[in-house]
Amino acid sequence: MRLLTSLHSTPGRQSLVERVAALSRERFAERASEYDAASRFPRENYDDLRDAGLLAMAVPKKYGGLGVDPLTYALCVLEMAKGCSATALTFNMHSTVLTLIDMMATEDQKRRYFAEVVEEGKLFASITSEPESSFRDKYVMRTAFIPIEGGYQVKGVKHFCSIGDSADYFFLSGMLEGHTTSKEGILSAVMPRGTPGVQVESEWNATGMRGTASHTIRYDSPVSQDDVVGAPGALLSVDLSGFALGYAATYLGIAEAAFDFIVEYSKGRSSAVGSRPLDEDMLTLKTIGEMGTSIRAARLMMYDAALAKSEGEGDATMLAVNQAKYLCAEVGADVTERAMRMAGGRGFLKSMPLERWHRDSLAGPVMPPVNERCMETAGRLLCGLRAATLEFK
Repeated sequence: MRLLTSLHSTPGRQSLVERVAALSRERFAERASEYDAASRFPRENYDDLRDAGLLAMAVPKKYGGLGVDPLTYALCVLEMAKGCSATALTFNMHSTVLTLIDMMATEDQKRRYFAEVVEEGKLFASITSEPESSFRDKYVMRTAFIPIEGGYQVKGVKHFCSIGDSADYFFLSGMLEGHTTSKEGILSAVMPRGTPGVQVESEWNATGMRGTASHTIRYDSPVSQDDVVGAPGALLSVDLSGFALGYAATYLGIAEAAFDFIVEYSKGRSSAVGSRPLDEDMLTLKTIGEMGTSIRAARLMMYDAALAKSEGEGDATMLAVNQAKYLCAEVGADVTERAMRMAGGRGFLKSMPLERWHRDSLAGPVMPPVNERCMETAGRLLCGLRAATLEFK
């Protein structure tokens, strides 16, 4: 593990993380329960992010964006998650699309799309998952790109479409008609939200992460050749590890929020009349010690993964990111559950944020790469075998 003493040494990094933390603490946190209860996208939070110029965090500096490094990015997402889990998760998906555009798009496309983010605060959604397909194994893409004059007709259904109908653009992928393997036929495009034939088929109504508005959306829509990003198969040649690092930061942020809450709650209970002083409550102190140690370990793992990604170490980055995503997601679920138990019956009340944080944390282990796949990938790499975070058929 790299030394923690060097992690906050960059003034620009610390300043940006503190800006995000203040926004999350002062604005996002007070709205989070409303978004959860109504299963409503956090538009007001995104208005704040837009006004602060933070939607361009993943846009390279040469195009007017912030162009932050992986560690700065992970720390910012972590702070967002402390205030609103859904905002952090969807922000990571928006930023992932911007990274893919930077790696795959033409120079003209980069200038066009990045300018819309920097100057207008446009929001991009990553639309990949499909019903009856799973990233636990080789992913089978059923959405079809059918050639038409001037571009393609895109036909298919995508689910878990986070940012749903609130995004300005959808980044979606499918198979070019006539091809059966992703290596030759997977194609990606950016589709404007107002494109004819885009229809929300099923509204998002989930246990947790309710504010992500991850609707199921059906497409039978034209896409211009000018909006096709990369050649067939290009998606398989780019580094997809960034999205998993953002997931790690999100679920670690949830864990830290729950931990901070329950520590203060325990202090308050120990001062109540008839309660045992905290310094004499060995079980509570032991539990807090265990939770804090798990969080520290996960944070170190996230730091290491971010720094490995900055160094571009290939398999070393893949290993570190998969391990970090696994551990942060597991710690998120474990710490939030333990915090609820420590709070007792009150932990189940909607007046406390603990049950919401726990419900949100449950999404972590099953988000791609699912935790079982993370460990399989790590095992393959540790044995010197070929591995991939995600595989398409």
